[in-house]
Amino acid sequence: MSSNPKHYFKCTKCNSLYIFENDNPIKCSKCNDTNFQKMEGRFILRCRKCGLTQNKSAFNQLHGQEPLQCQSTTCHGLIKVIELGRRKKQQIVKETSPENAFVSRKKQNSSAVQPSVPTRRTLPSKSSEDTGLPFPKPKETQNVPESHPIIKKDQFSPFPQKEKDLKKLEKSAGPAEKDHPGIKEGDNLRLKDDFYEITTKLGTGGMGSVWSARNLTTNKKVAIKEFYYSRFHDPESGNNFCEKYWTREATITKIQSDSPEATMHFIGSLKLENFRNPEYYIFLEYIEGTVFDSWYNNKFKDLKNLSVKELRIIIKDVLMPIARHMYFVHQKGIVHRDLTVQNIMIVKKSRYSDEEVKPVIIDWGVAKNVGVNNMFQPRKPYYISSAPEATGIRNRGTPPEVMAGFEPIAATDIYMLGHIMFYIFSGGHYAGAAATNEDFVLHPGDFNPDLPSDFSRLVEFMTQYEPADRMENMVKVYDALNYLYNSSETIENPNLAKTKQKQYFLYCDYNECFIPLPEGQIVQLGRDEIIAAGTEHSMDGHLYNALIPIEGDKFMFEIFINEGYAFIRDFHSKLGSFICQLTTTNQQVYDNISIKGLDNVSIQLSEANLGTTRIEVPFLAPDGITYRIEFKIYAKEESQ
Repeated sequence: MSSNPKHYFKCTKCNSLYIFENDNPIKCSKCNDTNFQKMEGRFILRCRKCGLTQNKSAFNQLHGQEPLQCQSTTCHGLIKVIELGRRKKQQIVKETSPENAFVSRKKQNSSAVQPSVPTRRTLPSKSSEDTGLPFPKPKETQNVPESHPIIKKDQFSPFPQKEKDLKKLEKSAGPAEKDHPGIKEGDNLRLKDDFYEITTKLGTGGMGSVWSARNLTTNKKVAIKEFYYSRFHDPESGNNFCEKYWTREATITKIQSDSPEATMHFIGSLKLENFRNPEYYIFLEYIEGTVFDSWYNNKFKDLKNLSVKELRIIIKDVLMPIARHMYFVHQKGIVHRDLTVQNIMIVKKSRYSDEEVKPVIIDWGVAKNVGVNNMFQPRKPYYISSAPEATGIRNRGTPPEVMAGFEPIAATDIYMLGHIMFYIFSGGHYAGAAATNEDFVLHPGDFNPDLPSDFSRLVEFMTQYEPADRMENMVKVYDALNYLYNSSETIENPNLAKTKQKQYFLYCDYNECFIPLPEGQIVQLGRDEIIAAGTEHSMDGHLYNALIPIEGDKFMFEIFINEGYAFIRDFHSKLGSFICQLTTTNQQVYDNISIKGLDNVSIQLSEANLGTTRIEVPFLAPDGITYRIEFKIYAKEESQ
């Protein structure tokens, strides 16, 4: 950098502000005027566009032929000067020649004798054959292509150039990378061997902004997330956590992009350290689609009267893929923490079809890796005074544990997906502010009286106040959605119920028996009925000792199936019956829940329970060990 003194000059025609060294020519790059006013005395600098007061010491490190711009990375407005008090007599400088460009009028009128300026001697011109090299110029450069833009054929090269070296030189001759703080349209960022030209700003948030860019090699559109370094400053500790959050988001985004579902793919991350503040960027796949809430409002015009057919479309094309993708993410120990209708993009499956769509979850900026070991089976109560670990976040649809600053888990994303379903099933309503614990439980049926009860019940299960009372994982959510999709088919088409119904059976694995359970009828079962229905009789002795016959008002089981639920009573068994692996109303998996003496134990006949939930009858065998006879409920579709 030159040691000559620097001064501020203002163009007298357009008021553009410059910093010049005394031995440089003066010419305004904005209006081409050569009249400048030298700024002396006390003055401050301020942006004409945003009004931000500038740091003069930072400008003192600059000089050049471009007018000074705002130091804000998002403004870049021109700078104006505000003089304070009486300033010294200013000097008007006009360019006459390069030798006297910085000579003031006062010096021009002075009669003092000035020392003569020495002139350089003129060197004799060299002939075209004289290369000035210590050895003769070769007749032909080896291994250099005729049209190579870097090394020309007649240019001297003392060593043969390898092809890979030529490719490196070609890449180094790409477009100029940005050389100023911040980012603006037209800038070029280099990631690995590719250059990306910034085109437009897509959006701005509290901690950064998102830009669209173009890969200059492939012409493919990408999205670039810019992090605002100053927003990550902690005034208490004096530390800046921008790099921590940049690294975390890049890592999590890359992990989730490996899901078999449609995802926002990770391209790379970039850190620039050649400015006063380091700059952080993440390069992402550009998603061509529509934000979910806009798609929902445009596609379904009458939100107050959504048909079951329309709800089934959303369940199949949007909600079930989200549940599958989030289960993949949870298995990696990651919680999204911001699953909202604004962070889901709807894209077309095929360019030829407007009907088939798929969801893509975006914005993993607040996602957190809590580890797969801490993801499931939350404690109850979850809200204890020694547990808060972070600053609370208060947004609509946010579960209570996130608001209170507790560690997020899989149930956190389940609650947020429940709020999305509340928004869909209620016809576009958001959850209101919760004044009590009960207010966190959402009821879409309150806004949509025609909504089938199972739809509302599912949302209520997913939005329980205690995380332990919600569904255990996204597999349970998926099974429940699949059950809604299948069971609501008859609501959409009543004629289908006449031709296609499910037949339920009680199965015992001890004697391989199937006992029909007609829907809407109370079925009483005892020892003799179960043994007679079996096809394998080697274990009949155990069945005889464990089960009781139907005698008067005594029976082994009483089962009643209605509207997708099996209600079970057991008043008279010897040791009591138990339900294991039951997905109950709050979607928790229970073991050894006694049903003896209870009147309202029920099994939801969903994909999660059918063939999985067990009704177990214990008995004491002759060897002194207590064994259990297992019963399960299966379903088979039958046409009528």
